[in-house]
Amino acid sequence: MLPLLLTLALSPPADPGYDLARSLANAGPRPAASSAERHTHLRIAEVFRRAGLRVSYQRFDVPGKGRSRDVIGVLDTPASCVRIVMAHADSMPQTPGAVDNASGIGVLVDLAPRLAKIRPSCDVWLVATGSEERGYTGQPNHLGASALLHRVRTEGRTRDLRIALALDEVGRGDDFELRSNAVGVRGSVEGAVLRASRGTGAHVRWVRDDGTGNSDHRELQLAGLPAAKLGEPGNPCRHQPCDTASKLQQRTFVIVRRTVERLLRAS
Repeated sequence: MLPLLLTLALSPPADPGYDLARSLANAGPRPAASSAERHTHLRIAEVFRRAGLRVSYQRFDVPGKGRSRDVIGVLDTPASCVRIVMAHADSMPQTPGAVDNASGIGVLVDLAPRLAKIRPSCDVWLVATGSEERGYTGQPNHLGASALLHRVRTEGRTRDLRIALALDEVGRGDDFELRSNAVGVRGSVEGAVLRASRGTGAHVRWVRDDGTGNSDHRELQLAGLPAAKLGEPGNPCRHQPCDTASKLQQRTFVIVRRTVERLLRAS
């Protein structure tokens, strides 16, 4: 009995996001418009509902592949501003996509039940986007992010948007790059994220995007909206079969969640 009690005492506390990310990776690839991507989105929608968020879907076509969607969980506040935190649910077909990007989805899952408690200073949209992987869709844009941009516009929230932060490859380590197309780190988007990361255990440095960007934030910043991506500097298993659940580190989920919580509370 004593060894069992010691094991339980030394075990890390449960982390639903980390556990879900491992589950997604262990289930195998989640290509755009596939049944696996759809099943992932249904699991996320259920988490959002249980957290008391207002859940909706933004559906769109994936040419030559089928249909996909964004799952949007909204926490309304008295404020007129809005912050978006997004992560893509799909993977390339040859990879389990643990770090890229079950990790980002896991952080959304961790955030969902905590939103009301942290008292955000703006409305919050948690968005699990679909069909981000352009190498599989063959499209020039990130389809789920383009669908999200359409939603922001149709709901008249472009002027209200303070930041759209893409979480892409946030499941390992504590070194991260914040990528955007800004000319420096004094902008409101970049500065806000860097300030939020202080004291969380995250080591974040800003890097100007190569070209127009290579994640969901790209479509929003090309539209002139405040957007950036947070992710690890280099993932040697990106888009490879070795991007397995064993690559995920539970402490990283806590670090990233704390950073995003501080960002959402900021005035």
